[in-house]
Amino acid sequence: MTSPLLSLASLAVVSLVTAAVPGPSIFLVMRTAMRRGRGPGMMAALGTLGGCVGWCAAAALGLAALLAAAPWLYKVLRVAGGLYLLWFAVQLWRAPKEAPDPTTQPQAGGAFWRAFVVCLTNPKSVLFFASIFAAYMGPDSPLWVHGAAVAIVCAICLAFNAAVAWFFSTARAAEAYGRAQKPLDRVAGGLMGAFGLSLLWVFD
Repeated sequence: MTSPLLSLASLAVVSLVTAAVPGPSIFLVMRTAMRRGRGPGMMAALGTLGGCVGWCAAAALGLAALLAAAPWLYKVLRVAGGLYLLWFAVQLWRAPKEAPDPTTQPQAGGAFWRAFVVCLTNPKSVLFFASIFAAYMGPDSPLWVHGAAVAIVCAICLAFNAAVAWFFSTARAAEAYGRAQKPLDRVAGGLMGAFGLSLLWVFD
């Protein structure tokens, strides 16, 4: 196995471990799948993929370097992202109790865009992707290695979130959510609020 292939294999392992770390996107996919069913849950997974693609493109275009050169821009992104997550947390906390409705197909499009925005509200992601690409791809790496790295990161992002959507859209998960909807929504809101506060708390 050649060195580029070893680097790509290592990247796949790191990406899988990173995808499994709880974050706002995973909690949103879980809640959407339990509350709205598999279709909207899968659309939320696709929305998260769209956010990953956006941050990959930003990293490839050198946004991380721009943020390092203009720290105020990173602070603006952090404040905007933190405020959005706090607003979303309040909506989750105040969400009325209702029966899970797996047949609500019109919710699918909204699930995609909400997951897309939630993924993009974490400006730390661009620094993560930039560090990943810097660690596993050098300036002399062939073009196909760069393309394969992006494909690996995006494929793992989609596969993991789709698996989460599938698992939490099962009848047993939907029934569990229906029995404890209000506490679960408030836990999700609390976690989302914590993610938002983490963006607002540190400005160094």
